[in-house]
Amino acid sequence: MTPFSPFEIHVQPEAIHDGHVNNVKYMAFLEQARQPWYHYFASLGFRSFVAQLHAEYKKEAFLGDVLLIHSYIERVGNTSFVLRQLIRNQHDELVLQADVTFVAISVRTGEKMRVPDELRKQV
Repeated sequence: MTPFSPFEIHVQPEAIHDGHVNNVKYMAFLEQARQPWYHYFASLGFRSFVAQLHAEYKKEAFLGDVLLIHSYIERVGNTSFVLRQLIRNQHDELVLQADVTFVAISVRTGEKMRVPDELRKQV
């Protein structure tokens, strides 16, 4: 089973800087939402590392906002793949879009490996 459920964040005071969510906190939110994906990758026999992360900030988020993070496989290459993450607020407005490029690493050998077919089916 894949971790397709949206990940929910309730914006707390420690995430706020100058009246809105600090840009660095969004990266922590995205990482939290990826945790179920890491477990899923392990169940397919690989671990991953982030090779690139591209984020586009679209709208501010504020204290008390409820953010939903949707994550899905956008593209798959030979040994790498892109996980797209969208953060939407409680009004369904796009707050942030990120593309996270991962490289698949074999749990058994520690070497780069071909992305498993099971993950390829998610595109």
